[in-house]
Order: sequence, then structure tokens, then C-alpha cells
Amino acid sequence: MTLKPEKLNKRKSRVVGRLAAENRNFSRGKLKLSGRFLSESGWEYPFVVIDISPGGILAQSDYIPKLNEQLVMITAELGRIQGKVVRCENNGFACAIQSTVRKRDQLADRLTWLLNYKRLGLKDDRVAERNAKSQEVYLTLGDGTRFIAVSLDMSITGMLIQTKETVRLAEKISIGKLSGTVSRITETGFAIQFDIPIATRPAA
Repeated sequence: MTLKPEKLNKRKSRVVGRLAAENRNFSRGKLKLSGRFLSESGWEYPFVVIDISPGGILAQSDYIPKLNEQLVMITAELGRIQGKVVRCENNGFACAIQSTVRKRDQLADRLTWLLNYKRLGLKDDRVAERNAKSQEVYLTLGDGTRFIAVSLDMSITGMLIQTKETVRLAEKISIGKLSGTVSRITETGFAIQFDIPIATRPAA
């Protein structure tokens, strides 16, 4: 019997679901992922994940953050993660991931998939979706106006939006739980600069 694509995807999801349930408290997994992190100073630096669990990350970087520094990290495979530096080394640092139980469970599912999909002979469709150059996003302006636009690019510090909606420079805007301001007007839309989370702002 030939399975339809949607049934095959459901079968893959069930397999990963079982693996995630069995490995919810798994130890760190060896995943080498590249990304960038935002330091408390407001500067971005590249880093490489050496190993990771839902509770922590061991990373390699030329820039070593301070002990107890709050970081915002992003990789194409895992998205945006917040954490606190708990150990510094000569060529990197260890970070405790700070998240809700729900987000930690989602991260555990994602890590389980990344650690096992090749061994199971499955295609990593979710990576392809996450790496898509453009996707629809829901935006809310400071006056409450809501509209759908297209995100062309995203980094730790901002997002490039394609839309026919008119916005003002420096106008406040939010995308889900993220907030920021319009930093630049382009021919096809505008750019958003994200607000630095309060936890990552330097002390006064």
C-alpha cells in the first residue's frame, strides 16, 4: 500500500513523538550548529553549538561573555533561545537555557528530531521550513492596527518586512511576543529593529 504524503508525515511525527517522550530528560546531544548571540552590550557575535540539551548549551566563540551575563541566541535550526552564562572557558562558554516548561518541551522535541532523523532515514522537512527565506507574519502597530506581511529576513536584532502598508519611521511595532521599532523604510516595505529584552540590557 502506498501512503499519501500527509499520512507519511503523520507517521514521522508519531515516531519523533515517541522518541521525545523517551528522551525528555536526555543528556546533552552532540549537535554542531552555527548561530549568533546578542550580548548585554548590544553587539552580535558568532558562535558554534558544541553540545546541547533542553536545559543548557555548550558553545564555542571567539568572544567570551561574562559570567551570569544574559544572552539571546539564534540558530537556523532552533530559532531564538534565551540563556544565562554559567561557565566561561578559554574558547567558549556554557549557558543555562531560560524558558517556560512548554518551550523546553518544544526544544526537546526539536533536538530529538535533529539527533535522530538521519539515523531513522527521514528527511528533515522542518529544517527546510525554518530556513525558508520568506514567510507570513502578523504585525501590530502602536495604535492597535493589525495586518499580515511577509518577513524577508530575520536576525537576532531585526527583521526585514515586505508590505504595502504605510508605517512611520521610529513607529512601535510588535510581532507575536517580539517588539521593536521601524528603523528603515524600503521600496517594498520596512525594517524593524527589535527591542533588547530587559534581562539583556546593561545595568545602569
